[in-house]
Order: sequence, then C-alpha cells, then structure tokens
Amino acid sequence: MPVIITSQETHPFLPSLGNPSAIDQRRALRQDIRPLEIAIINLMADKQATERQLAQWIGHTPLQVHLTFIATDSYMAHVREGRETKNTPAEHIHKFYNAWSDVKHRKFDGLIVTGVNALQERVEQEAIWPEVEAIFAWSKTNVFSSLFLCWGAKAALKYFHGIDSLKADVKTFGLFEHRLMSDKTGVAFGLPDRFSVPVSRWKSPRREDIVKVKALEIVADAPEAGPNILVESELYEQDTLLFPRRLYVLNHPEYDTDTLGREYVRDAVGNPAAPLPAHYYPENDPSEPAFNSWRHTGFLYTNWVKIIYAATPYNIENVPSVGV
Repeated sequence: MPVIITSQETHPFLPSLGNPSAIDQRRALRQDIRPLEIAIINLMADKQATERQLAQWIGHTPLQVHLTFIATDSYMAHVREGRETKNTPAEHIHKFYNAWSDVKHRKFDGLIVTGVNALQERVEQEAIWPEVEAIFAWSKTNVFSSLFLCWGAKAALKYFHGIDSLKADVKTFGLFEHRLMSDKTGVAFGLPDRFSVPVSRWKSPRREDIVKVKALEIVADAPEAGPNILVESELYEQDTLLFPRRLYVLNHPEYDTDTLGREYVRDAVGNPAAPLPAHYYPENDPSEPAFNSWRHTGFLYTNWVKIIYAATPYNIENVPSVGV
C-alpha cells in the first residue's frame, strides 16, 4: 500500500508525490476502496497456463482484484457446440469463461488482451481480427487502462497507431537483456536499469515506426530484440500525475522458468534443427536446467494494478472515454 505524504515539502527518506508508492494525505482521507475489476481476453490455446501466470502477479498486491476471464464469441460458440478443444478442457471453459458479447455492456478498471497462436503474416489477416478490432473499439469507452501482451500488443499497435509488425528471417527466441529507458508513469518501478526478459516471436514492430508516434513512450528496449514495453499515458489527479492508458508489452515477464524450454522442445519435434533459446541454458547446454533470472520483472503487472487503483474512479460507471 502507498505511504501517506502529509506535506508538500520533500522528506529526506520518504517517497515524494508522483511516486507510485506515495499518496497525498488529502486524497488518502477521501479515498474510497473497492475491488478492482480486471477483464482478461485470453486468446491463447493453453488458457490455463496463461491464467495462472497472469493471476499470480496481478494478485501479488494487498489490493482486492476481481478477474473476469473472457473468450471471443467465435471460440465460445465452438465450445458450446461441443466441438473438441485441443489445449484447454471444455469443462474449464464452460465453468470459468464468458463470451465477450455477454460482458461488453460492463465497464472495467483494467483490460488484458493476451497473445494468440498466430498463423498469418500480418495481424489483420488472422481470423479473429474483426472480433479483436471490436474489442479494441469497445475498450476506448469501457476500460480505464489496457495492457496488451505479445500478439495482443502488436495487434493494438496496428489498430491504435497503424504500426505494422514485420516478420524477421529468424525467430527472436531466448532470454534477452533490456535497458530501462524512460518511465513517466512508474510501470517499471523497482526494476533495475538492466534486466533480462523472455522473448519468443517472429514478428516485431520497427523502432523507427514507434518513435514517430509522439504518444508512445519506450520504457524498455533490448539491443538484440528491440523495444519491449511501450506506454501511452494520460493525466489524472487534477492533471498532475500520469497513468498508463494503454500499455504494450511485446515480451513475456510472466513466463515460468521452463516455458522457453518447453517451446524449444515443441519446435524441435517438427524441426530437429530448431535453434536453442538464446542466453537461456547454462553454457548453452539443453541438458542443464535453466534458472529463472527474470522473476522480478513480473512486478510490471503489480505496478500496473497499483497505478490503476490510484487513478481509476471509485464509481466504475465513471470510467472515462477517450477519442483515440
């Protein structure tokens, strides 16, 4: 929970106002608290693994968070018709998931749109693109802050800013060092200046296209893998503080220790020459167990939750709309 600051004067040890771990005394006294409502549009085939990876970090705060798991209408129709679901038990979907059309009348403090098992050259060529477009349009009026992951980030960059993600000759795959750049909203608070994050993608937006968009702030960049964390911010608290209206995370701080290894084994089944994940195995030896050197980067998600808590209206029906 944030530290209450009782004076505008800078304390020599306590965090200053504007820091995500501080709150003004006047605001603290009038602050109403309710559970945050966060929707997760889970587009992944293995939905249970994604649920667990995200929930363990979103829940890693003293704040109460209510998660609503959502699948696209086409996917839910597929399940409800009794068709086979290869990677996630149909019973799990029936029990824990909502079709988007069943919840789109609601408003949410936060929205997460995950990656997808992409099949096409361009994001707009995927079969689910029309549904994802509708979700992005809805988020403008019904969501306070959105977090887009992996393919979801690339799709959102295309929808909101016209930025394409281009396929590389080789897959960017492994554990890559990132550099902390600018962080006006505090989403990367507590992360070191250099940190490693798992990367697993063929397509990436170009840095030169990103820097042309003045609304986008590059928070973390990797010399070998390109930009990772991008923020589109807005002012709140009488236009004195910034919150991430949209957060684009191209890589995977939420990955488990063995996720890259399992992806390598999967790829090697169809391609014995599949490259090892870079900088992942000790001495580049897949017989040696990898160790998790990126776990702390998952605090990106808890920082996001804390910032939403500080900025979102108490009455969720007052979640503002924007014209972007």
